[in-house]
Amino acid sequence: MSRIIPNSNRYQTNRLSYDVLAPQKAINRIRAQSNEQRSKFIIDTFAHFFAAGIRENPNAFRARFRKMAASPFNFYRGSAVLFYQDLKVDQDPYVARNNAAGQVFIHGDLHAENFGTYLDSNGILNFDVNDFDEGYIGPFTWDVKRLIASINLICYSKGFSDREIEHILIVFVEEYLKQVYHFCKNAKDHFALTLRNTSGKIKKLLNEARIKSHVAHLDSMTCIENYDRRFIRSKHIQDVDDNLRDSLMRAFQKYLETIPENKKIAERGLSSGQLTYRIKDIVARSSPGIGSAGKISYSFLIEGRSETLENDVVLYMKPAQRSAISYVVQHPVLDEYFKHDGLRTVLCSYAMQASTPKWLGYTTLGSIPCLVDAVEAHSEDLDWSDVTDFKEVVEVVQYLGKATAKIHCVADSDCVNTPKDVSHLPFSVIPRDTEHTIRDAIHGEDDEFIQDMVEFGMVYGEQIRRDHQLFFEAFRNNQFPGL
Repeated sequence: MSRIIPNSNRYQTNRLSYDVLAPQKAINRIRAQSNEQRSKFIIDTFAHFFAAGIRENPNAFRARFRKMAASPFNFYRGSAVLFYQDLKVDQDPYVARNNAAGQVFIHGDLHAENFGTYLDSNGILNFDVNDFDEGYIGPFTWDVKRLIASINLICYSKGFSDREIEHILIVFVEEYLKQVYHFCKNAKDHFALTLRNTSGKIKKLLNEARIKSHVAHLDSMTCIENYDRRFIRSKHIQDVDDNLRDSLMRAFQKYLETIPENKKIAERGLSSGQLTYRIKDIVARSSPGIGSAGKISYSFLIEGRSETLENDVVLYMKPAQRSAISYVVQHPVLDEYFKHDGLRTVLCSYAMQASTPKWLGYTTLGSIPCLVDAVEAHSEDLDWSDVTDFKEVVEVVQYLGKATAKIHCVADSDCVNTPKDVSHLPFSVIPRDTEHTIRDAIHGEDDEFIQDMVEFGMVYGEQIRRDHQLFFEAFRNNQFPGL
């Protein structure tokens, strides 16, 4: 899967570890399967890739599957591994034309709810993509397709007609292309969606994040005892024993080594430049998420910049999961870079965000790779329940198109964001200028590209609704081994 620079309009030899030269599109192959064939494929895929997790914690996976059974969108969120098994054999003329377009940093789980606000290290509120747990290197089309199918699911659940949904998907892809082409002519590294250049629901979301209180956020998770903060305990938030606490403290020290010096906080009152993060309290927390159901994460209460309690900070340390894309994209350089899934997640965040959070880092707890970051008051997820009008949806997906183009185009050799112990990104694999790579892969066939992406979104959205029903019947009839 070596980097290929296109020099003509002809298709390049396929050197990828997945097939982009299939005789038919993946959506047509899948649609031709009977319900019995498709149900067996879903059961076999989950049984294979979730086998270890089911064996270790069947109750957690039973809870995860119940959440996935609740709706087609929940099913889609929890089944990224199925999506990539579907797309590993596909007819993708854009990546076939230019293999470098198949070697781009991609989000990996780009669905309509993985967007929201965050406060960057410069104190600016951004609307952006979030949750890089599935981040990897792969075809830019996979992100576009995964997101566009999820938008279909959202719009269908709101009762929009097929014609309206198709229009919304066209707007998204058009805006994505427009932003990619803009980056071909203009600087991209400082591009951000902020209060200054957004409107409507997205600007409202940023303003809602702006008025959030850090102290109120702390008060929702902690209490004051003996004139100091400590975490509130509950059924899902528990103490850690002494042995585990020692292991967590060692893991925390390893985490500190991954933070760039310019993002660290100097110890109060010291002029020597010594750095420290004083831990006040640690608790274990069971995860409610669909993809992370049953996993235990840990919360650290950190003393702030002063002795007053309003500056304290809460960090989380959670197990880093293997990316579903890694089962399909195989490359020795990537295997070396991404052998620690906490580092992989951090690398992807650094690559795809022009300005990264100051607390972001990674560590190892025993033998478990972990991701560490802050629980921020000003992080506000995009809530689709509040986006109901057709014109509002159209406006929102325009911003999703811009944000998607941004994460693809900033993640190349111009990227200066890297964790402390990584001197550079895998430039031997990723293209030099992603925006030009994507432009060359599309090769002026904008209408064809838009039509292909929209067709995928419409057909695969329908397929997900079918898959959800098949999964639901298989689950309630106990057809998944180990559950």
